[in-house]
Amino acid sequence: MAIEHRMVHFRTNDITEVTSEIQEIAERANGREWITISPWVDPEHLPEISLLRRIFSGRGSKVPEVTWVPAVGNEPAQFGLLHARGANAHGILADSDAVIPPTWIKVSDHSKRGLLFGVHPDTTPEQVVDFAVAASEVLADVPTDDRWVAQVSTVAR
Repeated sequence: MAIEHRMVHFRTNDITEVTSEIQEIAERANGREWITISPWVDPEHLPEISLLRRIFSGRGSKVPEVTWVPAVGNEPAQFGLLHARGANAHGILADSDAVIPPTWIKVSDHSKRGLLFGVHPDTTPEQVVDFAVAASEVLADVPTDDRWVAQVSTVAR
């Protein structure tokens, strides 16, 4: 089955559409669907990165990218965050106003592969989006505002 990718633009004061998408993917839990959330960045603020730097750099993208995948079977949902802040992103977030959900478990914190959490089953879609926005704002190396975009990746029907 093919995967379809749709873009959902949203603002921080209206996350209804993206939380509905998360809920629907969580209910299907087929292991083939996910959502990626990033800040909308104006073109003049997009970083120019050479191919060599991308390959050999020890850091991720200056534009944070959160990927959420649903729980499947005995595996918990996962929340991954690619960023350019290097090692100890977990510590940076812990020292910020971005409150890490206390029931989430840190799986890894790597300068290139990013930060990965196991998500507690009682977590709501709103909590996922709220933390995605808050954490991305803290770890962004580009200006952010209230505009965001979610790439919704689902099995083609």
